Formats: sequence, C-alpha cells, structure tokens
Amino acid sequence: MTLHGHGAYKFPNAGLAATSLGRGWNGVAAELRSHPAGDLPAILPTQMEVTLATRRSPGAFVRRKGAGLRQRSAVEQGAIWLCPVGVGEDEIGISAPLDEILHIYLPADRFDALADLYGDGRIRADAIRYLADLRDPLIWQIGLSIRSELLRETSAGRMMVESAALALAARLAHAYGEDCPNNPDAAPEADCPKRIARAIDFIRDNLERDISVSELAEVACLSPFHFARMFKRVMGKTPHGFVSAERFELARRLLGDPDMPLVTVAHRSGFSNQAAFSTAFKRAMGCTPGDYRRRIP
Repeated sequence: MTLHGHGAYKFPNAGLAATSLGRGWNGVAAELRSHPAGDLPAILPTQMEVTLATRRSPGAFVRRKGAGLRQRSAVEQGAIWLCPVGVGEDEIGISAPLDEILHIYLPADRFDALADLYGDGRIRADAIRYLADLRDPLIWQIGLSIRSELLRETSAGRMMVESAALALAARLAHAYGEDCPNNPDAAPEADCPKRIARAIDFIRDNLERDISVSELAEVACLSPFHFARMFKRVMGKTPHGFVSAERFELARRLLGDPDMPLVTVAHRSGFSNQAAFSTAFKRAMGCTPGDYRRRIP
C-alpha cells in the first residue's frame, strides 16, 4: 500500500484539507484531515504513521487498540499518536468530529537508511512503540513545519520536508524505540496533572458504576502502575481512596433530598445494596445515612 493509499483506506469518510500527493516529496507523505465521529476500518500498516492534533476538539476522544494495548485519549492541541509498521489496529473509534488532524507517513526504508548510516540494526520501523497522547516538543515542531509547507508551498519546501522527515525518523528511533532506556510509560512530569485531571473528570462522570484502575489508566494514557503512582503524587491519595471520597460526597448531596429512597442513594453512590452502603457510610461518617439525613437542617 502506498503512503497516500494508507490514508485513503484508513480514513474513507474523512475530509481532506491538504495533501502532499503530487508534490514530489521523497520518503515522506502528509495529509491534513478533518474526521467525522465513528469507527474506522481495521488496518495493518506497512509504514510509520505519526498523527498530530493541530487543534483542540472539545469533548472528543479517540479510542484504539493495537499491540495488545487499549488506549483512550482526549483530542487536545499538541497530542501525538504513534502507529508503527506492523502494528495491526482492529478497534479505532472517534467519539466526536475532529477539526484538524495532521497525518505524517514514513516508509520503513527511512529507518533502514538510518540503521545503515549508523550501523545499528536496532533502528527499525517496527521497533517503535505504539503510543497515544504523547507530548514531544520536537515532533510537534517538525509537524508544524510540515503542516506549514502543506498549506503554503515554498520554493525550497521539498528539501525542508525531506530533511524534517529524516529528523522525525531519528527522533522516533532514539526516544521511542523498544530498546530506549527511558520508561515507556513515563509522561513528562509537567503533563501528568493534565492526565490526572482527565481521569478525575471521568470518575465524577461515572460515580454510579464500577470504575477500575485499568480503565482510569486508559483515560490518562498511562500504564496502571504509572497511573496509580502519578495519581497518588498529584492528588495525595490513591485512586481507590479518591473514588470512595467522591462517592461519599455524592451520597451526602443525595441525602439532602428527603424524597429519595435510601436504596436509590445507595445505588447512585456506587453500592450494590442499601446494607453495604449503610455499613460503609457509618464507618466513614460515624452515623447511619438515616441519622445523617435527619440532622440536615
């Protein structure tokens, strides 16, 4: 499949605002697309795809599955997704329309050339990690330069883009290869509060149902271990402790409605039955839900 053929197959319903097709670029292709909400076809890529959200799409999420990983990430300006050669994606969904997304495609031989140049067989297109919601200032700047050339062709643009593509391949191999010594799950420290904030919003929107740490980690685009560690660092309590506190806060608000049955308060606060709710509430608050309600002015 050609570089541009990849985009045409994977995004059959997407709008195409700009494309490098016909520009004569060697070893790189790019497309600027808008995407409707919906599911995308499964695909096994034969080239490296780097996707950048050049604009924020409020309330939009992208979920995808590849390399045995399920990922769910908000579409914020600056977010980057990596899909390496040979990583089949069989579940890709977009929750809401996306305004402007930049797709950059690199053929496998871009990485082969780097491996030959430096005599390092570890540099391979299929050795890049499958990552979502990545924040990398260098990749971002490379992407913006390619976007600029897509929108406004310049006399030396082809040379600039092909040089940028080589720098992009080098950055991917250096920072996101399988043998990279850095923690593959580690997000920049400055970015962790944003990720945890998304998880908190998800918790508050889903207090009435079961919530797992794995699910929260997916929302934050971190491994469960790294998420739990970062959550405790940012919030001062474990995910479980935070969810529990939020549910009791919800229960206190619901108890302010004298007409709401206690069993309904229990279910909406995440408990399977009224007895379990009453026991947990008394342990936490020092009184039963009924006593608490009677004390409300």
